[in-house]
Amino acid sequence: MSSRSKYIVSPIRTLPAELLAEIFEYTIGDSHVKDAHRVSQVCSNWRQVAHSTPRLWTQMLDVALCKKGDTFSHCLKAWLARSAPLPVHISFTSVDHGDINPGILEEVLKVALRWGSLKMPKVATMPLSLVRRLAQCRLDCLEELDLGTIAEYEDATPVVFTAVPRLRKFSVVNPGTTPIVVPWAQLTELTLDWDSPVGVFQALTQCTNLITVSIQMYGWSRLPEIGQDLPVEFSQLNTFCLDLSMKRPAFLDYLSTPVLQKLQLFLNGVSWSQTHLTAFQLRAPNITFLEFTHAWLTSDDLVAAVRHAPLLTHLKLTGCRKCFKDEFIHALHYHDDATPLAPCLQSLEVLGSVMNFTEDVLAGMIASRWWTDIELATNTVRPAAARWTSVVLQFGGFGHNQYHFSPRFADIVKDMPSDVLKYRKDTT
Repeated sequence: MSSRSKYIVSPIRTLPAELLAEIFEYTIGDSHVKDAHRVSQVCSNWRQVAHSTPRLWTQMLDVALCKKGDTFSHCLKAWLARSAPLPVHISFTSVDHGDINPGILEEVLKVALRWGSLKMPKVATMPLSLVRRLAQCRLDCLEELDLGTIAEYEDATPVVFTAVPRLRKFSVVNPGTTPIVVPWAQLTELTLDWDSPVGVFQALTQCTNLITVSIQMYGWSRLPEIGQDLPVEFSQLNTFCLDLSMKRPAFLDYLSTPVLQKLQLFLNGVSWSQTHLTAFQLRAPNITFLEFTHAWLTSDDLVAAVRHAPLLTHLKLTGCRKCFKDEFIHALHYHDDATPLAPCLQSLEVLGSVMNFTEDVLAGMIASRWWTDIELATNTVRPAAARWTSVVLQFGGFGHNQYHFSPRFADIVKDMPSDVLKYRKDTT
């Protein structure tokens, strides 16, 4: 039987085009460009169905603006045509100043009205002239804009994005002296990597509806003096990630976040005052997730931070060698006759290169906050501390370089399931 005859009698030929299109959609994975082309090349019928199913062609598309020749621009034009009328997601993978292929750029700009998201490379520098041209486009569907790193020019003329009615997420890396203007008030997610604390703060004060914000600052200048309106309240902010390497890291003094739940502080060895953090936490009483990375906090500082987060359920410490010590671990130890520190704590993750604690002290603390299902069912009084859902311990590096806890440690915590307590055991 010929291949054509086999296809004619094949049961899949009887499937409605709508169902076949759904099957195609399930076959599209991480290699979506190859996957979409693969299903469209099986036969003419499949090609017709695939080409007339726009959602198969709308995943993030990497566009190399500096690609030589016309082949890529022709393929790009066909791909974008198949995605119509749905929004498309574009990522510029490489940009060299003065070397952009005009044919490729024009094909992308033709569908600017349908861009759902646009991302620029962070490791390269985006030509300011291109950014200005993008700002002049109508971007009616654009919800996410990541400008990456903009090439620095001595140009103080603002770049203004005005035709972006749906923009909600915005990211930029160190725009230099060129002001970037977006409709800040409509943003719900903001990511700024900037060496100007003043620029960061001026942008923040215009973002009244933020839900998630991530800020990275490496500047050494003072924060602005803005009068009597401190702190600025962000009434909807839920997640705040702050990555600092500054001489005067008093940034939290400027902010009030009454509904904040997730706080991540990457302090890069910055000396942090407990007073600043405590004052901020008093304005953020609903924190449930607290993360410190490379923080020069003492055990007392960490105890204070946890105590001022009464609803804390998740604590993550990375490279915090000065604070994860016996003093802090003792404070977490649960006793029936004492008010526990962090009574809601369920998840603890500690990653570090150096151990500054006693194994028995850590094992005893972990075991003190664990009860089996039978123990919980038979206890007449409910424990005043939550039971662990996850404890992850990793010291000394990764793989074979990771620290191995002793058999005594394993014996103290033997009642805890391996899917709750994860650590490297000494098997010698």
